[in-house]
Amino acid sequence: MNKTYWKGLDEKHQSPEFIEKSTKEFKEDLPIGEFIADEGASEFKTGRRDFLKFLGFGVAAATLASCEAPVIKSIPYVNKPEDITPGVANWYASAFYDGNDFANVLVKAREGRPIWVKGNNSFGLTKGGMTPRVAASVLNLYNGDRLKGAYANGVEATWSDVDSAVGKQLKAIADKGGKIRLLTNTIISPSTQSVINDFMSSFGSKSTIVIDEVTGQEMVQNSSSVDVDHIQYDAVSYSALRKANKESFGKNLIPDYDFSKAKVIVGIEADFLANWLLPTKFNVDYSETRKPENGFMSKHYHFDSVLSLTGANADVRTPIKPSEQGLVAAALLKEITGKSLSGVTIPENIGAVAKKIAADLKSAKGESIVVAGSNNKEIQVIINAINVALGNYGKTIDLDNPLNIKKADDAKVEALVKDVEAGKVDALLMYGVNPVYTLPNGAAFGAALSNVPLSVSFSEYRDETGVLCNYNCPDHNYL
Repeated sequence: MNKTYWKGLDEKHQSPEFIEKSTKEFKEDLPIGEFIADEGASEFKTGRRDFLKFLGFGVAAATLASCEAPVIKSIPYVNKPEDITPGVANWYASAFYDGNDFANVLVKAREGRPIWVKGNNSFGLTKGGMTPRVAASVLNLYNGDRLKGAYANGVEATWSDVDSAVGKQLKAIADKGGKIRLLTNTIISPSTQSVINDFMSSFGSKSTIVIDEVTGQEMVQNSSSVDVDHIQYDAVSYSALRKANKESFGKNLIPDYDFSKAKVIVGIEADFLANWLLPTKFNVDYSETRKPENGFMSKHYHFDSVLSLTGANADVRTPIKPSEQGLVAAALLKEITGKSLSGVTIPENIGAVAKKIAADLKSAKGESIVVAGSNNKEIQVIINAINVALGNYGKTIDLDNPLNIKKADDAKVEALVKDVEAGKVDALLMYGVNPVYTLPNGAAFGAALSNVPLSVSFSEYRDETGVLCNYNCPDHNYL
């Protein structure tokens, strides 16, 4: 039962090289033998006092050298910008979005260089909420791996050459009626969506002039439209949540959850304080219910298989297996509505916890929230039924003002992957995604990219997907 720790695979597998090195005091052989064997070594006559003098001088010299500071020359502005004063920071408002997290932020900048990002609690949806990923996003601006220009087939190229080459290939594909696919993360920006719509409409139906062989007159002939499609892909999918709401309410959407109005909160593998849906908003709302001065404090029950930030903050946390998420939802539904799901046997330990939670939920009807992080439609349908029975819709859960996030459809993404593997896609443009890294079958998708005549990545880096594309056209950093 003793745990074994190792520093690397060589130590774990006890390779011959590791065993040989482990018996030595030093990993590398020191050339002391060569030094002693030198014929001139016997002629050294440095005394002990001289040796100590040399040693003292060397230490003093090293100390002085370490105290020397580099010389930095400050050159004043010839025409100083009105809004910049050297040494005085400026602040400006912005928004962070990387396909996963969204936050309204304030950016601190010195002489035009952003150095700090914090939440904007004066404006915006997220009310100052942050996650560690948003706070650390300023580091990406100074990442040395960011591309400084365009690449064509792995070689640096000018933007004009890449623009011309991609344009010619797209035109050739459009002329022959080929398939053009744009794979992006969920687009929340109306202006970005407008640009995408304009791009797609530019490949609409085309008309050509032909000569009628019988009459010799010119005729306008309309060719079929090019097959252009925009597919949105989320590395962490919430497709099942949308499908469940479509089945339950006839609306393909993700509702807005207001944790600030909930007196009883139940989460099933939904880390809404750090990772689930929109944590930058939810963690601020949740914090409002945990202050005694507000008149009440929420009761938070949480089920998860791995200790999450949300689970660590819960009043009652119950560890479960990933396979038991549906059983927890079914047990809550049974205790709240009295309806049992056919073919589902609820373990005693889960049933006992669910009975206690259901009593608190029923005492806080219209002031409670039950959420689940599962990407299983059936489980999400059960969660919807629980919230309906508790009267939470229209109070703590808003279907009329949904969240404009996580629009990906897993079926469309899977269809695109199959088309790429079958060589049916002529052009694939990827923006804000890294499918070779995030897809379950990413390695196979990466190998199949060679079947696509034109592949373009707009990532800031030559990431796992970018290195396999014909062209890299890096987008701007959001800062």
